Amino acid sequence: MEAKQLKKLRAAGKLEEMAAVAHELDLYTTAGYSVHYKPSRTSSLPDIEPLIYQALTEVLRESPTLFAVPVVAPEQETYYGRLPSINLRKVVTFVHRQGPIPDDAKGRDLELDALLQQQVNTNFKSQEGILPVWRLIILRDFSEKQQFTANFMIHHALADGASFQIVHRSFQKALNALSSSSATTSPDAKVEYVISPKDDDGMGPSLESIHSLPILDQAPNPDAPKHNDWLGNPPEVPSNTGYTTLTVSSAQVNTFTQECKKNKVAAAAGLNALIAKVLFSNLPSTTESFDINIPVDIRPELPPKVVDGVMGNFFDAFRTRVLRSDFTDGDSTELGGDRWSSARKIQKDTRKYFSNTSPSGEAYLNIAGLKGIPDLLPFLKSLIGGPRSESLELAYIGPHVPYSDVHNKPGDQLVTWQAGKATVSRCAFALGACLQMTVVLHKEGMTIGFAWPRCAIEVDLVEKLIDGVRAYFDALGELAK
Repeated sequence: MEAKQLKKLRAAGKLEEMAAVAHELDLYTTAGYSVHYKPSRTSSLPDIEPLIYQALTEVLRESPTLFAVPVVAPEQETYYGRLPSINLRKVVTFVHRQGPIPDDAKGRDLELDALLQQQVNTNFKSQEGILPVWRLIILRDFSEKQQFTANFMIHHALADGASFQIVHRSFQKALNALSSSSATTSPDAKVEYVISPKDDDGMGPSLESIHSLPILDQAPNPDAPKHNDWLGNPPEVPSNTGYTTLTVSSAQVNTFTQECKKNKVAAAAGLNALIAKVLFSNLPSTTESFDINIPVDIRPELPPKVVDGVMGNFFDAFRTRVLRSDFTDGDSTELGGDRWSSARKIQKDTRKYFSNTSPSGEAYLNIAGLKGIPDLLPFLKSLIGGPRSESLELAYIGPHVPYSDVHNKPGDQLVTWQAGKATVSRCAFALGACLQMTVVLHKEGMTIGFAWPRCAIEVDLVEKLIDGVRAYFDALGELAK
């Protein structure tokens, strides 16, 4: 199928165009969101595969954006076309674990990490023409045949972090409804594999259609101090991502949150400072600073009726700087024990960003600068071969909010699917930071996903960082006893 055969939905907004063009230039492939599901009690389903397909059909009905594909062409407007149908067999893959999910208190799941690393390095290009720009990989448990991890991988031009939560809540809602239906639990239940959108199905709005994106006129400060930033090795294209995770327990997260409150900082700022300190301890003492990019969800700043429950790209980002000297005493290069002053600096920059509003009352957004770039394809091409401009990226997704059926009552004998551990995965943007991390809270604690351009740094540094962060949380756990 060719682009000209697709129904045109609308032009891409600048954030969406950035993601579409980055994918086209092999600077970025995909992001993903994984949730582990288990039934509240053993269901009577002989096989869960029909249930997965039926639940996915309901997701497509609730999120028609999944029928959209971005179309990028030189010297033409980037736009979205709509697929006339989707064959679920071509977008769903079932994989079986080769061993039990680890329960050794190390917070690592190397089998899931390996799957996600392979997925974040797999783009949506195909010799078959235009295909769906998302996929679902079901990783079935080793022994518990009705438990699985659902891994949605979706093109960034269709989904931000909040969009993935929308998709998973829709999926969990469908699992619950279908598992309580006698028609579904029948071995003869029919599965519809080829799904078509409704005639009036569209997609959510672009950011600029609901926000005027006022531009803050700020002249650069010529007297700003220069720092020896950590920028790793130069970028290479195509993007090649290393990926792994660390999960810390709910008890450790609670203790950490209390420590942050005691020191009057938000948990996100505290975690940022912790990661910076551990990294500084594993880098040469000549490394003076980290320039940190922090993406933020701006849906709370937008009209709820327009963005609630709607897939799209509604985020911004700001920067903060962490200095090695924040962790040292006087002229010493030795790292001290206090990281809270650095956390408070990060929090101050965060508050400054969120308090920056225009005379109209709308928030100033840093991505508004993209309005001044008519065509992002030549712009991004011009950046290839240049140096990195940032050290770290840390996106704090917040808590994963599972679907909750308010009509269910205690004692109901219905099969419900419980959402456990959540993991956010992503490709590393080839021109971006040396380490690009995403944090999500969930029922079992907190998972940090670490993505890095393989050309930028060695995996040994990532493992040392993980060991240092885990050692800190383990020590917190001992103190809490």
